Amino acid sequence: MRLSRIEIENFKGVGGTQVIDLKPITLLFGPNSAGKSTILQSLHYLREILERRNADPDQTIAGGLIDLGGFATLVHGHDLSRTISIKVIIDDVGGQGSERLPLNSGASLAAVEFERLPIRYLVGENTDLKDYAVAQSIGVGLSVKWSDLLGGPYVSAITVMLDALDVATITSPAQAGQAILTKFNFDHPLFRRFRDADERPDPEDEQSPYPLADEILDLSRQMSRGGDLPLSDYRVGVETVLGALPDLNRPMVSDLRDPDVSKFELEQKAPRVRGLMALLDELICGPLRLARDYLNTMTYIGPLREIPRRSYRPRLSPDDSRWAQGLAAWDLLYTDTSGGLLEEVNSWLSGEERLRTGYRLEKVEFKEVPVPSRFHQLFERGLTEDDLGDLQELYLALASRSEIALRDFEKGIVVAPSDVGVGISQMVPVIVGCLRDNPGVLAIEQPELHVHPAIQVGLGDLFIRATQAGEDHSTPDKTLLVETHSEHIMLRLLRRVRETSANELPPGMMPLTAEDMAVTYVETSDDGVRFRPLKVSAEGDFLDQWPKGFFEERAEELF
Repeated sequence: MRLSRIEIENFKGVGGTQVIDLKPITLLFGPNSAGKSTILQSLHYLREILERRNADPDQTIAGGLIDLGGFATLVHGHDLSRTISIKVIIDDVGGQGSERLPLNSGASLAAVEFERLPIRYLVGENTDLKDYAVAQSIGVGLSVKWSDLLGGPYVSAITVMLDALDVATITSPAQAGQAILTKFNFDHPLFRRFRDADERPDPEDEQSPYPLADEILDLSRQMSRGGDLPLSDYRVGVETVLGALPDLNRPMVSDLRDPDVSKFELEQKAPRVRGLMALLDELICGPLRLARDYLNTMTYIGPLREIPRRSYRPRLSPDDSRWAQGLAAWDLLYTDTSGGLLEEVNSWLSGEERLRTGYRLEKVEFKEVPVPSRFHQLFERGLTEDDLGDLQELYLALASRSEIALRDFEKGIVVAPSDVGVGISQMVPVIVGCLRDNPGVLAIEQPELHVHPAIQVGLGDLFIRATQAGEDHSTPDKTLLVETHSEHIMLRLLRRVRETSANELPPGMMPLTAEDMAVTYVETSDDGVRFRPLKVSAEGDFLDQWPKGFFEERAEELF
């Protein structure tokens, strides 16, 4: 899966709706305090709501310096009458059927009326229907308002999308128990079925699909609050936990029922009721769960990465918040028993066609002698030949620990991370974050911090490696969101686009096309923060002119 779009409204410096389209590598440029971090913080805020049901966060799951300050700080202009809106689009969700879209991977809908819906084929298990009925993307949009009644914010509306088309919306006032499912898109292509099980749709023939059976719509109207209302006013009461947000850890609970039928008739219709409720749960909560789980894999590396102290002790339990200061990267290196990650990190640190830092990481093992102890006492009184057997046994029983040190090739010595230039230690978390086997968004602020320009260009190749699978296809999809001021990183990426297009890529370098990268310039205006996309051609040139004042310093100094 890949995050492909973010839409933001009334969030921090953003007033009117701003859209940022993301590629596997997205670079965010702009002056200091222009609002580049707003994009990253909107994802942190959405994650807080979906994962922790927290619409008023200060310190976030991401940790580090990410302190959102609560809704009153986040809403544009600190105006509590405004509504924060955030929408994300996630592409390539086809392989998620079994876990988050169970019906689409073949689970029973409990009623024959539903069995021939193409919604059953979202994950592409039926290859004949793949081009016609497989959903390739999901979208989730949340609106958050302030309530004087609650004394805090709540989720006022949630809209879910499949394949860029709205499916339905849940709306809620501040009062609990009043949420309704409405604006249901009955014309969505995934709600159509085929007349005959052996009949295959013709994508060129608009008459080949047939609408969802009338009896299903009649049943759903009967079971909903809408009664005989037209489909445009179709609505169902749903149970939620934070305004319009359902409990994503359990099946959706709704008031689908028909109180006017007898108990016997109700039992006869029960399979259809269960089938429709399961369908609603998958259509509404399925995309929300996918978005929550996807954001849960997000890795955020902040602009100030800590340098491990001497005698550093790694955290054995995973802690996402430690990525913000970079310490989680060192934790992984220390606990890398196979040595595979350490080896790959070293190939980038010291590789001739890579970063060429002149250093490599080495794991140094130490035996620790407790004082006082039997081992210590033998040396204190002086060793004799009779002590050799005991000494050997005591030595093997000594506890050991390891430290990650840096070998300086030029000087031929091993030094602690705190004994070398800050730039090396700042790079290690970035390298580990790019190389580790973890999908989702990798957000990095200022990867070039304290790094020499000759090394910065190599970071461009590292980013390409992070977002593309190797020959064994073992590397998961990553979406890199990089906030930077480095012209050198951008120039290396443009060079690789140009070389890929001209079929002149150097041996060992991974290809990059103009479709694989995006450059967004963030600027302020009288209306608030604006995100300006700068298009890149297949030849590695900018099709759009750079905003005045950015990167002009180099031209002014040269000419």
